[in-house]
Amino acid sequence: MLNKILTEADCAECKLCCGFYESEIWEVPVIDDELAALIIEQYDFGIVSNQRVFKVGYDEKGLCLCPALGKNGCRLGMSKPFDCKLWPFRAMKLGELVVITVSPLCRKVNEKPLGELVEFVNSELTDKIKARVEKYPAQVKDYINGYPILAVL
Repeated sequence: MLNKILTEADCAECKLCCGFYESEIWEVPVIDDELAALIIEQYDFGIVSNQRVFKVGYDEKGLCLCPALGKNGCRLGMSKPFDCKLWPFRAMKLGELVVITVSPLCRKVNEKPLGELVEFVNSELTDKIKARVEKYPAQVKDYINGYPILAVL
């Protein structure tokens, strides 16, 4: 979904979005019913904020890696959770609005000019995110200060 702005090689090299500290539990990707049906026998699930997520365990530093993370990136390929297909972009609730933001943590995407990111979101992501939000409104996460807003749905 993001191949016009971020390469698979960039993602496989970095893998930043595949690790979570305990304070970042909100970032663990939500597993919808369709995906759960495909991977139910391979992974364990837990519940965070009334949403199904991968069950994760933390090391002594409070970090966990996504259980679907393999040596060469995500083992789920194109079946990965929507949150993962979309990252570093996010649909977030800001009051009554749903906004599309970009994580300040993704170095490759944040090297790009803001105008290019806004254009990409408007041309490639807005309709897909809007359809997802309509189907799964509970999966929209609360806005986090510091995430630049690129579009309003």
